[in-house]
Amino acid sequence: MALAAATTRSAGATPSPWVDAHTHAFVRGLKLAVDARYTPDYDASWQTLLALAEANGVGRAVLLQPSFLGYDNSYLFGALKAEPQRFRGAPWISPSVETSPAEWEEMARIGVRGLRFPIYGLPTPQWSAYGDMLGEALKRDWPIHLYVESKRLPEMLPVLLDGGHKVVIPHYGMFDRTLGPARDPGFKVLLESARTGRVFVVMCGAYRVGPERARMAAPMLLDAFGPEHLMWASDWPHTDTGLNRVTTYPVTLKTFEDWVPDEAARQTILVDTPSKLYGF
Repeated sequence: MALAAATTRSAGATPSPWVDAHTHAFVRGLKLAVDARYTPDYDASWQTLLALAEANGVGRAVLLQPSFLGYDNSYLFGALKAEPQRFRGAPWISPSVETSPAEWEEMARIGVRGLRFPIYGLPTPQWSAYGDMLGEALKRDWPIHLYVESKRLPEMLPVLLDGGHKVVIPHYGMFDRTLGPARDPGFKVLLESARTGRVFVVMCGAYRVGPERARMAAPMLLDAFGPEHLMWASDWPHTDTGLNRVTTYPVTLKTFEDWVPDEAARQTILVDTPSKLYGF
């Protein structure tokens, strides 16, 4: 199971079952959030993502709303409508704008399968303001995606887990890169949360936490969660500021293959876990 082998898919063929469980798509000219901490000066369209994924043997992807686009999910929704077999999505929904039952149904119809809170560096939500939204997620069995610093997980995970939610944490658990996985108390809480059976971790964005420390975290995550609660992702297009990083889509797959040497475990992480969670 060599992961980085390129494939060619004929028109109308069934996509590869491999799932890229954490990606973003955008183009220049979209309306940015007022407090956007990052302004991309390049295009990363969903068409480019699909072509790149396919060239690396990956047939499906989960699109997460970029934080810099705020609550305007129109580009994300357009991608879901264009490729319903190949995309699932997790938008960032405003608590201050009422979302009607018909709008929730439409989101479910086009492939929304989770809600994202990209609040790294932002205040913790007043969860009481999200009651209706969280109720819709719970009713539909949609996971809550938390993009937060690991030190905030001890505060935030219990709120969502006690409410019955599934939770997805990206980037090898978001541990503090200066502490590493062995010394980060937030990462310890994350590992302990595995026993709930409702927390999932995405093995992606090693450059965000430090590649060597992400490599150290991989067996710790496998031991705590098992492949049934882990997913792989490219984190394409590898957006961020202030990080010295060099990565490519094939490199993310090769890294995954190196760090998860068991082929059966890789199959579960690449296909079974995300397919079940996102309804592919």
